[in-house]
Amino acid sequence: MNKDVYRMLKTSGVWKTFLIMLILRSPFDILNSVLTANMMQSFIRMIENKRAESLWTTVILFFVLTVLLFGYNMTVWRTIAVRATVKLQKNLRKKVFEKIMNLSSEELSGSHRADWFTRLNNDVDKACGYLTSPLNYMHMMIAIVNLVISSVIMIFMNLELYIIGICFLLPILAINILVISGKISVYKNNAQKALVEYTDLIDVAIKDKEALAVYDANDFILDKMEKKSKEILKENMKAHSRASLCNTLYAFSGMIGYLFVLLKGNAIIGEGIKDLGALLKMTQYRSRTVMSANCIYTSVNNMRGSLVGVKRVNEIIIED
Repeated sequence: MNKDVYRMLKTSGVWKTFLIMLILRSPFDILNSVLTANMMQSFIRMIENKRAESLWTTVILFFVLTVLLFGYNMTVWRTIAVRATVKLQKNLRKKVFEKIMNLSSEELSGSHRADWFTRLNNDVDKACGYLTSPLNYMHMMIAIVNLVISSVIMIFMNLELYIIGICFLLPILAINILVISGKISVYKNNAQKALVEYTDLIDVAIKDKEALAVYDANDFILDKMEKKSKEILKENMKAHSRASLCNTLYAFSGMIGYLFVLLKGNAIIGEGIKDLGALLKMTQYRSRTVMSANCIYTSVNNMRGSLVGVKRVNEIIIED
């Protein structure tokens, strides 16, 4: 975990709650993977063995297990995750507000008023989003558990097919994280700074409208607001463009890898792979590992943007 995030959690008093939530939610993806893979294998083997009469019983069994699994996840989410999120937001906003209220007039006048407003709202939202929003830290950890355990299962099933599948995945994962997405946090940070300046311009346009009218400066302020708005859009579009390129590469590597696993698996049925059911079970685990890798990448991507908010909040609530 990033040290800035850890310090924020400790300062806001939700570190233990967050850790419990993380441990309880971690098994969800891998259990879902095991359930899906074994369900596919069971269906194929029943059809091959002409046991169609047992299909409905198996469907009901897997349906009940799926409901229990998702019910467990929803229970954890409702009883712990929601409370942890609300507590984190409340404590952060309270600490930021108290810190701002304790600042001297000289300290307040040394910074834009809009900057304090942004820290109290946008930055706190981003900081909380680092941990709790869809496809952020929480989902990344769940995906890592699934990726590791699914990989171990695939290695025991057939090492050769696992290597084929991973060879189409790891290079793309490395390129996306180390090369393409490296500047996303920079673009997000630039957009956040531009947003502060844009908010400050709005504050001036509303509170000093009479002075602006006297000096005929309305057009000047509106022009600066337009330029700043375009700057925010430009920086965000740069970040989204890089994220889209990464998703395209993942989709391509996923399809190619899936095809090669099927082709090679078909050639070794009866030797390295027991039957068609085992092969499809293997492909299910492989598809889940690809989904987990994509989730990890997207989460890292989102966290880089949200980390800007974490650092800006820590600047206020943590005493050096």
